[in-house]
Amino acid sequence: MAQTNGGIGNVTKNAELLAMAMAYSRSRVLCAAARLGIADALGDEIRNVGFLAETCHADPDALYRLLRALAAIGVTEETTPEHFRLTPLGRLLRRDDPQSAWPAVIFWADLLADSWSLLTDCIRTGKPASEVRDPSIPSR
Repeated sequence: MAQTNGGIGNVTKNAELLAMAMAYSRSRVLCAAARLGIADALGDEIRNVGFLAETCHADPDALYRLLRALAAIGVTEETTPEHFRLTPLGRLLRRDDPQSAWPAVIFWADLLADSWSLLTDCIRTGKPASEVRDPSIPSR
């Protein structure tokens, strides 16, 4: 089998193209945070992972990983180990914020995400996503 020089994951010669390919992960991280109500649970306070896990009905270890991912993209900040607060950007995920982006995040990162996953089939068939059957769903 021939070797390629394309690389996998973080071992690639074209970091810009890889960043584009991985952009969906930010969308999914934001969507999970919005669906779990993390920004609402944090409010204007610094909260520990245990409190947030209980409030958001989440596994503490998994939630800690999500909170660190949110910190990596500037939504939360880890002030001390396992303690987080919202950044000004993260505040926009609060439902009570006058400039809340919560509905837009849910719309774009959740409700439309399945349609975008069908783009290749839409291009092949010329049909909109609503008419393209997802091959992972068994026929009836």
